[in-house]
Amino acid sequence: MMIILFRTFFMYALIIFSLKMMGKRQLGQMQISEFVTAMILSELASLPISDKNIPLIYCIIPLTVIISLEIIMSFISLKSTRVQSFLESRPSVIIDKGVLNQKVLSDTRITISELMVELRIAGLNSISEAEYVFLEPNGKFSVIPKTPYRQATVSDLRLNADENLPDITVISDGKILKSALSYLSKDEKWVYHSIHPHETSDILLFSCNVADKKTIILKEKKK
Repeated sequence: MMIILFRTFFMYALIIFSLKMMGKRQLGQMQISEFVTAMILSELASLPISDKNIPLIYCIIPLTVIISLEIIMSFISLKSTRVQSFLESRPSVIIDKGVLNQKVLSDTRITISELMVELRIAGLNSISEAEYVFLEPNGKFSVIPKTPYRQATVSDLRLNADENLPDITVISDGKILKSALSYLSKDEKWVYHSIHPHETSDILLFSCNVADKKTIILKEKKK
């Protein structure tokens, strides 16, 4: 029992490490080669867990080879457009300049109902409101509305809007994040002065942006 438990934890950690080596793109935007690699990794990981007679090294060696090949091929694809075009599929243009491409719709095996769902998600009510619709290599749809149907931007309205500055979490659940202080060029003395009269243990969230706008949320007291 303990052997199976150890193998499970070991393979879980190994797969997490392997995915991190392949990069964040692996998690949300898998290309064909990445999808195949992920399938092989999951299969390799399950073998030594389900069968304790299989040595771990029988999994570690092929896993290392596959990850190395994936990293090498990713590097080569960055340098060679031919390799990149072979490994990565191109976006499919389903609607081009307002015209529905029925051949592409058939080739990608997408029904009109599925297309209408994607248009409604993008805030459009009709195919006639779409200027372009792309099926991206990661399987997601990109919808570009015609000019009368697109949402107005600050530039369209000719407004003078302040820059949208993201908040940086400085304290999370009572703990000061040193990386946030470094990013904001602040120190712990500034933190204690900012949250006074509260202690860090009282703070659920303390965030601040580069314009020094602060947000403090205190922990709820236990009843």
